[in-house]
Amino acid sequence: PARPSCGPPAMKVLLLACTALASGLQSAIPTQPLPLATRRLVAVPRGVDVALPSRHARASAGRSSPCCMALAAADDAGQQLDLGALGRYFFAVLMQLIALTFAFGVLDSAGYASPLGPLPAPAAGGVFLAISLRSRVFSSLDDSAPEERVTATAAEDEALEAALRPDGGGGKPMKKTALRAECEARGLSVDRTMPAEMLQARLRLYFESRARQAAAAAAAITPSWAPSEDSLSLARAAAIAPLHALASCLVYSSSTGRLNEGHFNDPVLLWLALHLCLEDTLRTAQAAEGRVGAAVPGSALVCLSALYAAKQYSDVAPAAGALLALAATWNAVAAAAATDTWRLNN
Repeated sequence: PARPSCGPPAMKVLLLACTALASGLQSAIPTQPLPLATRRLVAVPRGVDVALPSRHARASAGRSSPCCMALAAADDAGQQLDLGALGRYFFAVLMQLIALTFAFGVLDSAGYASPLGPLPAPAAGGVFLAISLRSRVFSSLDDSAPEERVTATAAEDEALEAALRPDGGGGKPMKKTALRAECEARGLSVDRTMPAEMLQARLRLYFESRARQAAAAAAAITPSWAPSEDSLSLARAAAIAPLHALASCLVYSSSTGRLNEGHFNDPVLLWLALHLCLEDTLRTAQAAEGRVGAAVPGSALVCLSALYAAKQYSDVAPAAGALLALAATWNAVAAAAATDTWRLNN
């Protein structure tokens, strides 16, 4: 049978032109996903409304479109959850809590074995104050800041960057032992089996990472009302830690009627110990490891643990619960500042 006509000659010409244009665009699309670095370099003219497909639509229909595949890959990379770090933090909190429990048990055993009996309340208050200030001593995580692990000076960094350039900075190529020493001076984990090329690549990545971090820190926006880190640390040492110690002293004194006389290893006191463990782990993740994304959920978890500890304290001694709730305001301010900072920068 004869094939039906598709319209006048002008319509046929238009259909042929559209087919040729579609074929040319299809051949111009790359067959590999676009690099993530180019996905922010798309310029949209003014007055043009662009509606990007949703992430679910890109994931379902992106198999046939390399551009959608690149966008979906970028979304997955930007929202990837580090399960290994979460497991390490959970294990660190658990081990720190066990260490604090063991230290409390040692104090109880020493007090019961002594002819003088358990420690008096003022001495116990000193113990609680020291633990509130230096609870991170019991943590297995390295809480030192990255700059504290670097022994190289700025001049040495500049000279090393020049030596690592492709032209070698005009000098002789560095030997493997010298490269390994430079890596160790900057806190990079290396071993003797690494070749010189790998050591050079690790040093270049170190300098690139420092440049990106400096640029990100310069571009970061902080709320105008948020207190500085120094003021938060000062408030914690001058007000929060004494409130923790005073509230814990009240619970320690009330343990005579509930448990043995002057009992450190009290389940109620361990709720504050858990709060301190979570706080130390969050501080390590933010300051030492630079995990800024953990600030919002981590601060909320720390604040909730402080409020729950205050509730447990209040059931034993209402005055202790009120003091611990007052100390929890510091955690609430820190959580609000972290949330507002995330909102301004995202």
